[in-house]
Amino acid sequence: MRSIRAMRVIVATTLLPHEQPEIVVSATRSLFPDWNPEEIPARRKYPTKANPIRLVSDVSSLEKLIENCKTNRILDTALDAMSLNSDGVTTHFSLSRQAALAGRCSFVIEEAPVGGTIDVTLTCENLDAYLAEVTYHTGREEYPRYPNDESSMNDDGSSSTWVSKKRR
Repeated sequence: MRSIRAMRVIVATTLLPHEQPEIVVSATRSLFPDWNPEEIPARRKYPTKANPIRLVSDVSSLEKLIENCKTNRILDTALDAMSLNSDGVTTHFSLSRQAALAGRCSFVIEEAPVGGTIDVTLTCENLDAYLAEVTYHTGREEYPRYPNDESSMNDDGSSSTWVSKKRR
């Protein structure tokens, strides 16, 4: 994976009063191993009157996330989901924390799932080109893809329909 010097990746998640901090941290680090928020609270006794806590940290790269997408053959989904909110320099997307705890990457497009989300903000020059590059696979030689193209998922996360020229 090519590294871009001007890239910044911010990863955040919200720890709710009933959640175990060590599980939330483990889930987040499964996709972002160098995620290290300033203060991780100790496990609280339940019930508690504590407020939710936002845990935020910069990470060095998307490498583990992209490896997971590659292993699970969802690179086109990753391209679509990560570029859905792109303005060409900054984008944000969310991942299911419950799926991450199970070692899987699952993008959240609409409402937050049970188990919470891992929220990612990515900023770099030529962001769309970077996202196309890091999610590249050989299938794109026949069907080139780029952020927000006609084959991208719909805004609600449903897939667009296209038919292979070879299978007609």
